[in-house]
Formats: sequence, C-alpha cells, structure tokens
Amino acid sequence: MRILYLTEEAIGFSGTMVRGGAIHVRNVVSALRERGHDVSLVDWNPAPERLFQHSVTPRFGPLEGPARTLARAVAVGRRRGVDVVVSKTRKTYLPGLLAARTLGVPHVVHVGSTLGSVERSVRDRLNATSVETRLRAPHDGYLVVCRYIVDQLRERGVPAGRLFDVRNAVDVERFTPEGPTLPVEYAERLPDEGFRVGFVGGLHRYKGVYDLLTSVERADHDVRAVVAGDGPARERVERIADDATTLLGAVPYEHVPALYRAVDAFVLPSHTEGLPRVILEAQATETPVVATRVGGVPEVVEDGETGLLCPPRSPTDLAAAIDRLAASEEVRQRLGTNGRRAVESGFTWEELYDRYERALGRVVSR
Repeated sequence: MRILYLTEEAIGFSGTMVRGGAIHVRNVVSALRERGHDVSLVDWNPAPERLFQHSVTPRFGPLEGPARTLARAVAVGRRRGVDVVVSKTRKTYLPGLLAARTLGVPHVVHVGSTLGSVERSVRDRLNATSVETRLRAPHDGYLVVCRYIVDQLRERGVPAGRLFDVRNAVDVERFTPEGPTLPVEYAERLPDEGFRVGFVGGLHRYKGVYDLLTSVERADHDVRAVVAGDGPARERVERIADDATTLLGAVPYEHVPALYRAVDAFVLPSHTEGLPRVILEAQATETPVVATRVGGVPEVVEDGETGLLCPPRSPTDLAAAIDRLAASEEVRQRLGTNGRRAVESGFTWEELYDRYERALGRVVSR
C-alpha cells in the first residue's frame, strides 16, 4: 500500500521521545515501511529527519497548521500516488479528509481518546463538541484503541463496518521486570522508606493527580508518592504536595522502565482515558497496577487478576486499593506476574502492526 500519514506532532526518528502519541506514529510509520509499504509522513516539525518526512512548520494562527497540512498532503499524495490517507490527530482530521477527497482515495482517522466532556467547563465542552463534530464527518475508517471508544462512536452513528479496534502496544523487550536501575540523579531523590506508588504522565486535572495526593494522606499504611511528569497542573501539585510526595518532573523515556521497577506499585487515577500505554508499560515490568474504572482501562486491567480497579474521583477508594497492595506481597507478585502475561498475549507492537495493516488493507480494498 501507498500510505500518507498525517499528524500535528513533531516526529523524531533518532534520539528519544516522551509523548506516547509521537512514539506511536514513529513506530507505526517505521514498521509499515519495513513491511514493504510506501509510507509518507506529514508532521508539524521544523527539523524533519527522513526523506519520507514532508514536514510543515505552522506558525501561531489556529487555521494555518491545518491549511498547510492540507496543501502539503495533496501535493505529496499526488506525487506518490497514495492509496489511503491516515490522520492521527484531531487537527489533521478535516485536512486529511479534504486531501483524501481531492485525491480520490479513502480517509482513515485514528481515535485514541474517549469522547465527551470531562471537566464540565465551557472550554472543555467546546473542545469535546469540536472533536465529535470532526469525527462525525464521512470518514471511511476509524482506527480505535479500545472497545469503549468503539461503542461511543457506534452510539454517534458510525457504522460498525468502519470501526477497527487496533488497541495500543508496549515494547516488551524494553519494559521488563529486570534491567538497569534509575540514574543516580533520580534514584537519590526517591523516598528511603514507606510503600512507594508511582505516577507517570502529564500533570493534568483529569489525570487525577490531586486525587492521588489525597489518597496518600488517607492510606492506613506509610505511603509515598513518586510523580514523574509535567503539565498545567504542576504548579498546584507543587503547592499542595507534602513530604510524602516526590516530584521528579519529566523523566527521559529511556529511564521510564527503571522508574516502574523502582516503585512498589503504579497508580493511574484518571477521570478519563482511552487505553493508556502507561498501564501496559507498568504491567510489562511486573509492577502491580491500581487504576480507575474509566474508558478502556477495564479492558487491560481485570480487577483482582491483572491489577486493581476503583471508581474515579474517589481518593478514599484509591487509598483502600493502595493499602491492599501495601499489605500483601503475595497479591503484588500475583498481579505483577499476571499483568506481564496479559501484555505479552495481546499488546505487543508486532500485534498492533498486524492489526493496522489488516484494517488499512480492508479500507483500501473497499
């Protein structure tokens, strides 16, 4: 297949990236090319690294990035004679659709986040409405990361035949129970005592970071939180965190496997999720997981078997789940072993590439 892949992220093919979405694009584009497909990438990047990378450098206008993406996609698509256009991110959904219609080929969108408003603010509701409007456009295929989002799209009128659950993936060779330890600049900042629970991700309100800090206070055991990440909630987190919380900031991705191994449990108290890669990463290292029952999380965390689930926005329930892990090494070991086994059986990158390839092949053949 001749595939034109669009994203608003800046994709690097040498060095390390942190954002899961960018890692996804890099891996999928590289793997499909290795499998013999002609894949061209249009990203928003001032410093492209590969000949197949046809980057645009948008300025600050809200319409300029999408407009440049559309023009570049049409030009590259005509030159390469593409069979299908894939749009990975929301700002490329409509430019990708217009480019595909101009080129006379099908258009496929990747949907990695749940639909609907979470925080109930005016801005959040407007953003959710904007995304849903773009997804209601007549796309020819939807690559979706979990069944929960499949159901959401079905409820909004998307035909079942256009929906493909491609899941997410984790590198089970990099994320392992054994491996290098954290560099000293991070290791020396970890708490020396107590039950260490780790959080890795963007510091946003909807990630439940405030719930995590409250749950540490309410736990019966001596629990210490280790928070790795950055984002708009960082200033408030720094203000309200006490001595029981260690803030590491953004940790380079090559050290994240060691961070999972350095904590006693991983906690993701989100208010909304698609299918979070951080859970798969923690499970791959045999680190026991506590997460909230939102989005596609129950599809990767079977409560009591491959992790523990609790309601969102409930620090008391979160504290109880953490206490359950802190009280039993046997439970931690069992959940960790089962989690690794579950990831190996359905969430490897090779399996994701297979699903991607089959889905795009079906759309093109139609």
